[in-house]
Amino acid sequence: MTSRRKLSIGMAALTVVVVCVGAVTAGAVTSKPLVAVQVDEFSVFPGTQGAPQGKVRFVVTNIGKVEHEFVVLKASKPAGNLLGGDHGPNRADESGAVGEIGAIPPGQARTLNLTLKRGHYALICNLPGHYKTGQFADFYVR
Repeated sequence: MTSRRKLSIGMAALTVVVVCVGAVTAGAVTSKPLVAVQVDEFSVFPGTQGAPQGKVRFVVTNIGKVEHEFVVLKASKPAGNLLGGDHGPNRADESGAVGEIGAIPPGQARTLNLTLKRGHYALICNLPGHYKTGQFADFYVR
């Protein structure tokens, strides 16, 4: 293979990587205040990682097989590092909670409207045992 051909292949591969990385980061934080969130037995999955400060509407759909809740916490720690507090060693510390949807039955959706300031938030399900299975996500308000 000639060096010119190697260079062309290398440039093409680099272009693909740059385009893919740009596509991932471009949708990470939206300028819209509507955030669709899916919860199941192993995750809290927001459709975007952030929103602008001010009024934010979370539309949370339980795609799992058991009931879940949805709690928004203003947090200085990553969402996965909140174990402990008043709820016991297997649940997240809910100090900093700014809003919550209690029971979300399987296959149902609920809405939570909040006014959020800039900063880092944790989106969690804190029913017994759920947080420890990975039901949390980091969220940023800019």
